[in-house]
Amino acid sequence: MPSSPTTVHSTSTQAVANHLSVAIVDDHPAIREALRRTAESRMSMEVVAEAGSNEEALRLIKEHSPDVAVLDLVLRDGQSFSLIETLRAERPETGLLVFSMCDEAIYAERVLRGGASGYIMKPAGTEAVLKAAERVGDGKMYLSSEMTTRVLLRAEKGSGKEIRFPIDELTSKELDVFKMVGRGMTAGAIADQLGLARKTVETHRREAKEKLGYETIHEVTSHAARWVQAGVQAEEQANPA
Repeated sequence: MPSSPTTVHSTSTQAVANHLSVAIVDDHPAIREALRRTAESRMSMEVVAEAGSNEEALRLIKEHSPDVAVLDLVLRDGQSFSLIETLRAERPETGLLVFSMCDEAIYAERVLRGGASGYIMKPAGTEAVLKAAERVGDGKMYLSSEMTTRVLLRAEKGSGKEIRFPIDELTSKELDVFKMVGRGMTAGAIADQLGLARKTVETHRREAKEKLGYETIHEVTSHAARWVQAGVQAEEQANPA
């Protein structure tokens, strides 16, 4: 059911000492209410702001300075990647936890790269989300056990260097080609759209395959298709018919 045109709630009371102050950002009032009620049942947590859009979230988080912001990845005015990057730059003291229906295997790496400190899938439930928020508020990272394993494996391979995800390794052109492959476009069609030689497109596609750790073009095409589909689903959630 679509959210109402204006779904913002905030409190004028600042979080008291030793309380974790939290902002809840989701365009579904029922989800915000469920998280707020669960948070209010905890003596150590206080919800200081609620918002249903990127614009509202930015304004309220700047105003209330919460310890943690729990953010849906898809809001009524679009995805929150830019919001995450802006908050990380302008309010680095606020921990950012993304909770979403979008597949963590596709999106977790993107939000972590953008500056979030954690990612949790909505089916985990409100208790799990708030426990994750507490971890982020304590200055730690939160990921599911599956994603944690992936990160640790990459950290081991990197011999202690800064953790990077496969998508991070793609150049802008390789990422453009990757997305177009995911939309089912042929090398020739991609070449026409990008104004590149077909051989150059094939090179970018091959480089993407190798950087993502795949053996065949079919595997990278499948990954690209899932990536694109996840983006389509996210847009549909943000703009329901």
